[in-house]
Amino acid sequence: MKMHTMAAVATLVTSTFGMSAAYAENCLDTTTTPAYIACVGSFTGNINGSASELTDLSTAFGGVWTYSGKSDDAGSGPFSTSPTGGTGTLTFDTAQFGVFAIGLKAATNYSYFLFDGGIGGISSIDYDTLGVAQNGQGIAQGLSHAALYFGEGVPVPNVPEPETYALMLAGLGVVGFMARRRKI
Repeated sequence: MKMHTMAAVATLVTSTFGMSAAYAENCLDTTTTPAYIACVGSFTGNINGSASELTDLSTAFGGVWTYSGKSDDAGSGPFSTSPTGGTGTLTFDTAQFGVFAIGLKAATNYSYFLFDGGIGGISSIDYDTLGVAQNGQGIAQGLSHAALYFGEGVPVPNVPEPETYALMLAGLGVVGFMARRRKI
């Protein structure tokens, strides 16, 4: 069989059979608003608050973790609704303060996302599941459920504010201007 015929057959097979099969992605492919601080995954399995999940969160993000509930619990757990799409909004019953993690489960995969609600709190999170599971066409799989975890003693990396970058660039500009002025 010629090489181009084999390539055509391989393309036909993957496009035919790959449409419904989900495969693991990198959690960094997921977009959330507000933005998550860190993420880990995608993994195969389920999320339901088991002791091994809390250990996984401690290993990934540090600190000690507790499970709050999941969106497919009776009454949607700690969430106001239980969204099911590849994109959607997770709305909390009450605003979440401090450090917390969301586990997103789609198809047979899940990923964890770290957030810092600070003192202002976070009331909802817009999400997609691209970093959890995609089908063979690269389309995000629908959300099965989300889980909420609270972290204690979790080190949160400092993310510079845009003003910090502006001041740094202004300082570099002044240094460059002064260096150029001395040459003239």
